[in-house]
Amino acid sequence: MKSKISVESHDTRENLFLVMSGKVDYAMISVVDYFKNSDQLQLVRGPTITGLGHSMSNLLISRNEEPHDGMRIGVTSQTETTAFFLRMVLDKTFPDSILVRSKHSDPSSLLEENDFALVIGDAALAVYSSSFRIIFDVTHMFSRLYNLYSIYAVTVKKKGSDSSDVFPVDFRVTPWEKRKMAASLEIGISPGILQSYYEAISYDYDSIIHEHIGKLEKLYFNNRMRIFNPE
Repeated sequence: MKSKISVESHDTRENLFLVMSGKVDYAMISVVDYFKNSDQLQLVRGPTITGLGHSMSNLLISRNEEPHDGMRIGVTSQTETTAFFLRMVLDKTFPDSILVRSKHSDPSSLLEENDFALVIGDAALAVYSSSFRIIFDVTHMFSRLYNLYSIYAVTVKKKGSDSSDVFPVDFRVTPWEKRKMAASLEIGISPGILQSYYEAISYDYDSIIHEHIGKLEKLYFNNRMRIFNPE
């Protein structure tokens, strides 16, 4: 970032609290948290995390079971956004399947509770080097079935604030080659998998992303009460 700006690193829920309380000018939050609070928050033309066709980091997995209608799928409490996308995929593939909230996030613990699991983030990337079976990439399936991008996080400001509607810095991702080995050692995931992951993710905000956010918001509010309770 070229401009002088202080950046704090928190999880998305803490980011939501900080921007709602006016303690920060901007925050990157989950797209579902934005939908829930859009009466108080405004989208900013800034960094947006989008899966372009696939993501590699949002996976439905099992130990070796075949997918079937009526699956019970353990879902980490760390995500509501990916659970929403998975619910929409299941509606068109295995509609009687049930999402079960879990306190766990690692694949082994999730699969001790249920035969199937939704894993995200680093836990999902680690699956590629494991013996767990990948049923499908949720981002890929959602995009294929609904012809929409899977948008996971957006940049927002509080409505009525004096902050610009455009993120006030040039936003660019650090060239991958400079960091891939250090990042690989830090989280224990191979450089090749991490490189493929970053190539699958966009951070841009343009007119198409803006349009898809609006469509996703309508889809979310039409289905939010049944994400964990299929009809």
